[in-house]
Amino acid sequence: MSQPNLANRIVIMADNRVGVIADITGSLAGAGINVESLNTESMGSRGAIILTVDQYDHALYVLNQAGFKAVGDDALVIRLPDQPGALASVADRLKQAGVNIQSMHILVRQNGHAMIALTTDNSEEARQAIGSELIV
Repeated sequence: MSQPNLANRIVIMADNRVGVIADITGSLAGAGINVESLNTESMGSRGAIILTVDQYDHALYVLNQAGFKAVGDDALVIRLPDQPGALASVADRLKQAGVNIQSMHILVRQNGHAMIALTTDNSEEARQAIGSELIV
């Protein structure tokens, strides 16, 4: 999956249901917001929709007003096995690379996996330390 520009990325956690992408893109289209990239990651009954748009702040407002749990920042979203030590391993990789974790949010834990949003003081170094196989 190609990685969108991290500077204006929006992550939406939503139920994995028919029509959710239509509802999200319809809300944005109705507000005159253009979607530049859209990626999804399903985890059972929940999923993450990761997108970039041409009107970042307005899109966050529109999506939240439409009832979606939309967050935006320069986060890396990673998918890990939901088991002891998986998160510690990623944190250690970042430590060894000299990358400081600024925030971490567990977005969802389901079906033996966890999706986590991380912000760091150096996104490019974090991406290299974590490895592309874990980045959504």
